[in-house]
Amino acid sequence: MVWHKVLCLSVAVISLSCYEISSKSDVTASTFVYEEISNITVQSVLQLIRDDHEYQISSSSNDDSEICTRKLLELLEAFEQKKNLTESLKFFDALGKPPSGILDGNSIFLGSYDSCKSLQASTNENYKPCKIVATAMLERKTPIPVTWTTCFPKDCRGGNYTALKETILKIINSYPKQLFIPAESVITTCDEPVEYSAGAYVAIIMVSVIAFLVIVGTAWDPIVVLLGSLTVTEENKVLVNAQESGETEEIIRDDDVNINHLVHAAPETVKPNIVGDFFKCFALQRTWPALLSTSSKEGQILCLNGIRVLSINWVVLGHVYFISTAVVADMGYERDIYRRLSFTFVWNGFPSVDSFFVMSGFLVSFLLSKQLSRSGRFDVMGYYLHRYIRLTLPFLFVTMCQGFLATIYIRGPFQDILQLGHNNCKKWWWANLLYINNLVPWDKVEICIGQSWYLSNDFQFFVIAPFFVYLLYRRPTIGLFTCGVALLASCITSGVITSTHGYGPTTVFDSSNTSWEDFRVQYIKPWCRIPPYLIGIFGGWLCYRHIDSMKLYVSRSYLVTRLCMGVVVWTVTCTIEYWVVFGLHNDMIKKTNGEAISKIEGVAYESLARSAWAIALLFQILACQVGLGGIINTVLSWKGWIPLSRLTFSVYLLHYIIIQSFVVQLRHPMYYRPDYEIAILYVGFLGLSYAAASLLFTCIEQPVAFIERLTYRK
Repeated sequence: MVWHKVLCLSVAVISLSCYEISSKSDVTASTFVYEEISNITVQSVLQLIRDDHEYQISSSSNDDSEICTRKLLELLEAFEQKKNLTESLKFFDALGKPPSGILDGNSIFLGSYDSCKSLQASTNENYKPCKIVATAMLERKTPIPVTWTTCFPKDCRGGNYTALKETILKIINSYPKQLFIPAESVITTCDEPVEYSAGAYVAIIMVSVIAFLVIVGTAWDPIVVLLGSLTVTEENKVLVNAQESGETEEIIRDDDVNINHLVHAAPETVKPNIVGDFFKCFALQRTWPALLSTSSKEGQILCLNGIRVLSINWVVLGHVYFISTAVVADMGYERDIYRRLSFTFVWNGFPSVDSFFVMSGFLVSFLLSKQLSRSGRFDVMGYYLHRYIRLTLPFLFVTMCQGFLATIYIRGPFQDILQLGHNNCKKWWWANLLYINNLVPWDKVEICIGQSWYLSNDFQFFVIAPFFVYLLYRRPTIGLFTCGVALLASCITSGVITSTHGYGPTTVFDSSNTSWEDFRVQYIKPWCRIPPYLIGIFGGWLCYRHIDSMKLYVSRSYLVTRLCMGVVVWTVTCTIEYWVVFGLHNDMIKKTNGEAISKIEGVAYESLARSAWAIALLFQILACQVGLGGIINTVLSWKGWIPLSRLTFSVYLLHYIIIQSFVVQLRHPMYYRPDYEIAILYVGFLGLSYAAASLLFTCIEQPVAFIERLTYRK
């Protein structure tokens, strides 16, 4: 087919600009491309399809494939004979064609999605947009993704296009020295009719129930006042006052999910109205003030609010570039931007996740140490049940909506991006509820809600945290030794995996297979990700046990001594953090130049980088607490961060689908140039993420917290 042929020929042109080829090869490839394109005729296309049609009939192949080929043959024959010319022209107009900018690496041949959807043949035949993705291998080692959108009759089924694969391989074989396309890399996906699965119905029910609860809860007090049949109970007043003053509970944020740990129950009150109190937990006039409050208590670690917000913003920035890679049209510029020192902050933003692990371990340890000091024990059932409920209800809501509803209501040329997640959720949604989606399935990456691997790791660490905290509290020497052994074992494990599989120090800009293998084998596994959490546990215990003595020592020191200590701490820690993030800049330059990276360097980085980042961040948190933070602590402890820090869990859950929704519906490719275009998109995605997170917080997360407090009162 002509479009398949042009697709393959264009790959050769793309390779000229994306990678360094000799001048002689440039001339040969260009001549080859334009000669082949000039030889394409409607008659040659018809002959290809006729051959395929005859092959399918003679071999008794799949009926759907035979029908698809026959429909295309009828359409092209009508075009050749100048019959139904209007419909034929509309069909060709809807097809993706080689665009301008091929020499800059534009390998996305995007047709008209909307024209194809509205196309009607003379027999009132509906058409559907389809996307064909092929991975061309330059010199059989460098992958070049090629995307082409087309338009097929609705009877066509993706994956059964014999002519496509055979034509591609036939053309590539005539140019074997530079390009190779594996037959298995050619994937066809089509915009199929919407199907409401059981998960979609569950999601719709969840949305409806939550909307009902919010509406009734918000209207409860006005209706009661209007009817004059009920009065506000004394308990409601106590509950509202407690939320505003923070006197009935101690609120700490134990990770990016901003969990409010209930340390002790509120005082008993009189004769609650159970039904009314339940509905008013969803009242917006209560949940919004809870979100916007900037009040804090003595002893809270306020600098963590700023760190948390800045870290989640960093995560969103990295995902903007990562998700948009599938629709970026200037691949030639991609290599240049990865070579920039400043862009290292974007593609190597992985330490942002380690920051959350540090804060999570720190605050869990700090809380449990305080609780053990009060009573000598802690409520095991409450510890685990509280965390599971507070995490799972918002997480389940997002899982059902993103995994099952998004593919129904968010449609576009790049629909397969969402479809992949939908397929994973149909099989593995239950792994999210058990927080084991980083372990199941074991042999491949099929995570339902891609970013949720972090929550599974964090919950698994949360489960074993009391063991380490208890040892540190009761037997500090044994506790320190145990934490040290676990930390060392994890670092060695990462090094061994990196050395054995040949990973690292980063798989960014590697082939997709290498990147996903590293993601599956190492990146999401708890035994490789636990070092920052262990360091956070140690830091929380250290802060609880020695923070007062450290503050006293710093306060009694001379001004010059304090300045020197502050300069040393921040200089050393910032240098370590700079090495962790920007230390791979030279490696990326080597990689983009096709040079090999030292295996020893990769092993050392994967073994030590996460721990180094965690130690540096821990010392910075302690410096802020003991009075060595200066203006940095002032900025990080600004009370304006508090409302935003409450939203970081919801932002983490929602930002991925918000970015994907934009990318899926694009009617044109994206470009990395100019920089301010991506910057504007980032600001927009970030703002939408916080806006959506506000709704998730006020409609689900905070109401669950209110309900839990009512339960404790009973």
